[in-house]
Amino acid sequence: MLQFLGEFPAAEQEIIAIIGPRRPSCAPHSEEMQQHRRDCTMAYTLAKQAAQRGIVVLSGLATGIDTAAHLGCLDGGGKTVAVVPFGLAAAIYPPENIPLYQRILSSGGCIVSQFKPEQPAVKWTFVARDKTQALLAHKILVVATFPHPGVITGGTKHCAYWARKMGKPLYHYRQVMGRYQVFKDDEVLIEPIR
Repeated sequence: MLQFLGEFPAAEQEIIAIIGPRRPSCAPHSEEMQQHRRDCTMAYTLAKQAAQRGIVVLSGLATGIDTAAHLGCLDGGGKTVAVVPFGLAAAIYPPENIPLYQRILSSGGCIVSQFKPEQPAVKWTFVARDKTQALLAHKILVVATFPHPGVITGGTKHCAYWARKMGKPLYHYRQVMGRYQVFKDDEVLIEPIR
């Protein structure tokens, strides 16, 4: 059963999940880390634009793409939903996102958990949370450049799997030949943001 802190968006409001990797496990100045920073900037920009159009942004409160999406939405004046991998009375994870958690609530957003109140974040709760993100969103947008094109990994993979299984529109925003584009099944949907 889902539990909420704050107010969940009204049924008629469009909700887009913006998801992607936390951060690559690589050297801080490597090309992979630089690409991840560019992806986070793009997630922030897309979330901000969505908020300015009245679209609710949903993500998982993780570091990396999730954090960028929540912040972009808030900075765009929107309301964001964080689907968390822990119970609402448990320690907030990751601890570095406690201020973001508080800002989401103070800005009229919502924290959603499907776990017993005291349940801490552990491996299986992340996987379960990924499915709930797909369930609650109307559309799912993956913002990430993975080492092998078309190969999605980690929690992003779990959410994308459930989105497809539920028949939800699934989009992938990635860099191709130096330009970002939105794809659905390898068809370009949106030209790059300049």
